[in-house]
Amino acid sequence: MTRELLLSVRDLKVQFRTDRALVRAVDGVSYDVRAGETLAVVGESGSGKSVTAMSILRLIESQGGSIAGGSILFRGKDLLALSEAEMRHVRGNDIAMIFQEPMTSLNPVYTIGNQISETLRLHRGMSDFEARQEAIRLLELVNMPDPEQRVDGYPHQLSGGMRQRVMIAMALSCQPKLLIADEPTTALDVTVQAQILELMQELQERLGMAILLITHDLGVVATNADEVAVMYAGRIVERASVVELFEAPKHPYTAGLLASLPQLDKRTELIPIAGNVPDASRLPSGCPFHPRCAFRLELCSEVDPPLEPVPGGAARTSACHYVKRHPDAALLPLLAEKRAGKEPA
Repeated sequence: MTRELLLSVRDLKVQFRTDRALVRAVDGVSYDVRAGETLAVVGESGSGKSVTAMSILRLIESQGGSIAGGSILFRGKDLLALSEAEMRHVRGNDIAMIFQEPMTSLNPVYTIGNQISETLRLHRGMSDFEARQEAIRLLELVNMPDPEQRVDGYPHQLSGGMRQRVMIAMALSCQPKLLIADEPTTALDVTVQAQILELMQELQERLGMAILLITHDLGVVATNADEVAVMYAGRIVERASVVELFEAPKHPYTAGLLASLPQLDKRTELIPIAGNVPDASRLPSGCPFHPRCAFRLELCSEVDPPLEPVPGGAARTSACHYVKRHPDAALLPLLAEKRAGKEPA
């Protein structure tokens, strides 16, 4: 059974104007998110992941950016055509967002209960008493210890994991259809990370919401996503199911990210990706990844490859000249050979 298409982003372009140049932070990004499923958007810092997420909620203008093209459809409604008043209704009610650092997202001078209750009064028309009771229930839902006591606490009195649970409770307060989680476990230790991710999965199954998971951590993606979109320099360079992506990446950048993951069952040297993500205001000609790519061809420095279907999956796509010429190439083993100085035949 095909699930309902909730979010459809098409050819999204987002730019920032600086004193030096016009920065194209997102350049032609397209993806879909369906009800009850998790799409992970991965890539290094500066790849455009968070800018895309902020654009979906029309918050990018407050960051100095502007949406220069494309469309963002939520349940068939074009979010870019809505007034600011209409967008305020969408935010929280239909689409909610968890930000990277809960300490900077929570107001330090208001209690946890006040901050959750404000959303409930504003969007669901609850009285003060009803909002307080619902805030306690939401804290119970996210497994907050002693919710009746914590509801009157302040952010600085909570641990990082507890603050993130508060952010999830606030995000779920209006039962959104889509939850955007922007690096939700970045500031947490490994044990708490696992708890938060498990909690998000449990709530997704219970409430049936979709999740757009923004992360740089492929280890998180492996156990928490259905599909993956890999971003580099403001573009999607590969899209596949999580199983297909981990079994056989079809873009050198994806292969590089996977090769840099530590594996407990293998005593192999990690293979870092050479160089850094390029400055968005001075992208190289051709494929933006080619200066760092172990598989670059002469064509790569001249022509930017389009995102095209590749064999191996119903919806697999890759933006790579090498993969187009060698669709069956096993990039991970080949990358290991190149790293060892053994040039493959």
